Amino acid sequence: MATELKNGVLVALLLGACGCFQPRGHLFTRTTEPYTLPWETSRRVATKSCQVDITQIKEPFTRANLSVMWSNRAVADALSRAGMTDVRYADLQTLSFLNSVYERKRLVFYGD
Repeated sequence: MATELKNGVLVALLLGACGCFQPRGHLFTRTTEPYTLPWETSRRVATKSCQVDITQIKEPFTRANLSVMWSNRAVADALSRAGMTDVRYADLQTLSFLNSVYERKRLVFYGD
């Protein structure tokens, strides 16, 4: 009985260490969440989509909290390139490595 309890605690600790009980892992995370727009009441079908990337690299070794963040283009420019005039809903995709040392957030807009 004690051995089974020790094994259960060990498995729970290992799963917690790899990020299985947390919203993100320590080595790699990829999530997609609905992004709520102020005028959004429900998600409707859309025929077009566009995306805007926001990338960040953090310096992980000191407590200086140094980071660099950049984006590939403005939202209005991305919407016009996709030919979208009506935004219906959006998703936020997050890709993270090494506990967010490198993190890319991507806004994906859907509409017509």
